[in-house]
Amino acid sequence: MPTFRAVVLKHHLKSHKSNQGGKIANIKIRITHNRKVRYIDTGLTVTTEDLTKKLEIKTPAFVDATNSLIASYRQKCNMHAEAMKRMSIDEVISLFTESQTEEIDFIHFALNEIERIKKAGNRGVAANYQTAINSLIRFAGNTLNVKDINSAFLQEFEAFIRKRPDNKKNSKGMVRAPSLYMSCIRAIHNRLKSHYNNEDIGLIRVPYSPFSKYKVPKEQATRKRAIDTEIIKAIMNLSDKDGAVRYNLAKDCFILSFCLIGMNSTDLYNCSKYKNGYITYNRMKTFTRRTDKAEISVAVQPEIKELIRKYKDKSGKRVFNFYQLYSSEGNFNQALNKGLKQLDIGIDDLQFYAARHSWATIALNKVKIDKYTVHTALNHVDEAMKVTDIYLEKDWSMINDANRKVLDYVIKGYILDDVVNYI
Repeated sequence: MPTFRAVVLKHHLKSHKSNQGGKIANIKIRITHNRKVRYIDTGLTVTTEDLTKKLEIKTPAFVDATNSLIASYRQKCNMHAEAMKRMSIDEVISLFTESQTEEIDFIHFALNEIERIKKAGNRGVAANYQTAINSLIRFAGNTLNVKDINSAFLQEFEAFIRKRPDNKKNSKGMVRAPSLYMSCIRAIHNRLKSHYNNEDIGLIRVPYSPFSKYKVPKEQATRKRAIDTEIIKAIMNLSDKDGAVRYNLAKDCFILSFCLIGMNSTDLYNCSKYKNGYITYNRMKTFTRRTDKAEISVAVQPEIKELIRKYKDKSGKRVFNFYQLYSSEGNFNQALNKGLKQLDIGIDDLQFYAARHSWATIALNKVKIDKYTVHTALNHVDEAMKVTDIYLEKDWSMINDANRKVLDYVIKGYILDDVVNYI
């Protein structure tokens, strides 16, 4: 068990004009636990007149105050007597300083968490969190005590989001922001509680659970982003236009994405491994949340070998040179979506993500690829098969065979019974 003693440290004594030439110092509580020592400031200030020559406290009022404080510390230790054997001295001290956590700033924690997520490489999640926090700052200001976040506050914030004039709407006029922003706030709140609370030792600095009463609104269904086979084939047959940089880039990257099983723009931008006819990468959107780092290996089919050469990174640092053309993956994706609106295919709101949706829809509905293979090809996790997947060695031939069948269906209008190795 920890031991406690009220002390005044000699090197903390300092002169003060209010003490007529004497010295003052703050009283500390010295805590010793597992041969380690820490000090807690009591906030009590004494003068040399309150101390003996050996700097022991002699004034009864201060003796009583420190004894009372030490008694409260011992009482908390007794409440956690069994856990004390496993606790570090810093965890012990945290038991006595719970009141200091009442002023936890949710905004400050969120911004630090966003930076941590960025450094971990999950920039998509960080961007969503940042957007939600920016809106929260507009609503509540630059600081927000976590204890002020209750169900009523969350309802008011949701109403604020719904009224904003810059909310993006889907094709049915439905606003997506309430669901997205509030789910981000909930995720950050859960991270904050996990950071500050230690249930193993009974330390609960953030007891508030506003999301147990407030329910995040469900995201309204948006229009399907898959496009018809004939439109995909039309995009593949488009020729380059002189001087139309975005047009050409968007056309080519859409084809690359579709033929690489719906590869996202951020992965096209960042991928760095192309060997023996395969592009192997870790899906940026989910690699930090997956034990397998969301790795996938996609065969480069004959239809896109020329595009691979066209956009080859000659430095060898990455597969494609897109990072040399655009300063960030966000700018790259924005350029692609602007370019897609210029394509001569009769669709004025085509989004880059349609390549991924279309591949999955064609594979499942037209080519009759089984749903598990489609899940694997999209680099998703099938929750029903999660445990089984731990024991299975990755075999990419299944998804690459499926990809070949999809391409044959789109380009030739039929499916080969036996898939030929096109690599």
